Amino acid sequence: MRNTKYEMPNTHVAIIATGSELMRGRSVDTHLGFFARRLETIGLEVGWHSTCGDDLDRIVGEIKLAAARADVVILSGGLGPTQDDLTRDAAAEAFHRPLVFHAAAWRAIRTRFRRFRIRMAAINRLQAFAPRGARLLPNPNGSAPGFALVADGVRFFALPGPPREMMPMFDRHVLTRLPRGRPLALWEAHTVGLPEGTVDEIVRPIVARHRDASYGTTVSHGTVNITVKNGARAGRAIAKALGDRLFMRPLAEEVAARLLKRRATVAIAESCTGGLIAHKLTQVAGVSAVLLEAVVAYSNASKVARLGVPAALIGRHGAVSEEVARAMAEGAARTSGASMGVATTGIAGPTGGSKAKPVGLVWHAVAYRGRTSVERRVFPGERAHVKERSANLALDMMRRILNSE
Repeated sequence: MRNTKYEMPNTHVAIIATGSELMRGRSVDTHLGFFARRLETIGLEVGWHSTCGDDLDRIVGEIKLAAARADVVILSGGLGPTQDDLTRDAAAEAFHRPLVFHAAAWRAIRTRFRRFRIRMAAINRLQAFAPRGARLLPNPNGSAPGFALVADGVRFFALPGPPREMMPMFDRHVLTRLPRGRPLALWEAHTVGLPEGTVDEIVRPIVARHRDASYGTTVSHGTVNITVKNGARAGRAIAKALGDRLFMRPLAEEVAARLLKRRATVAIAESCTGGLIAHKLTQVAGVSAVLLEAVVAYSNASKVARLGVPAALIGRHGAVSEEVARAMAEGAARTSGASMGVATTGIAGPTGGSKAKPVGLVWHAVAYRGRTSVERRVFPGERAHVKERSANLALDMMRRILNSE
């Protein structure tokens, strides 16, 4: 339930990513998320995003289309020296400006190669060209300078593709030169375990009762994220409707904060999730004060030797069972001295299931202060998806139990 104040955009922004490797799935475009988050800090939103391969005509077309739609166009990629680096030529053609050689940029490129004692190819000279009237953007982490130009009221920025080069250039030379907008309130919250459609049925009529408010939901591995614009009052009503199902921070951060607040320690025993719960928690700084240990008790022998699960219990009910999950959680707490024990045991797949115990079945258990809670779920999807959803549910069980105090 995070309330963020920023500016409502009256500037339209379009993002273009270039690279045939993106179109073929060999690389994943992470730039949009970076741009969107950074632009949000100054009150701007991305209105359009497109990706195109290394084809001159297609890139020219994307630039022209973006310039017709938006006031700000940001393009990443295609500033290297090779034949498939076409951004300079495409921008020159799209804005009807010839390419111009920049001697200072050429000196900087040569100096960089000499400093690192790397042989420079003759084609690197191409990186010193930019459309006429463009201002070059220095690149301290690479040989490709970016450039910025204004044409027909459109601000166009070309940045290199590698994130370690693009990100600092964007922060220093793009973000600082963009306009700000008008105030807008953004309300955000998360919930785990409810289907997105169910969440939408709850949220939609609430938002509809508040003028100018709008909302959106996204889902990832069982976590539904809710964003409401212009909706502080709507957010409060949603929080009341969803109650304990709702939380404000990323899930692992929320759990760590509740553990720290209650000075509760935890030990984790994982089977099918393979250490994923512990990994998520250890991403949070300061969790070492409450996380005592984590055990991947994958085999039955490990469950017996490390956690004290009775072998007869496994023989009678099987490793994937309510009884064994309960014994694992209680054993984790008992053997470590933690105030909370957490356990998962299941069948992540794609094989190993049966009619009685299908693939995707996971038992989750949390032992805390003399009481053990157990939840059964059958998760759809491939192995990695089952593990992610199971780890998130275990964390959410911890959150709800700690919150119930």
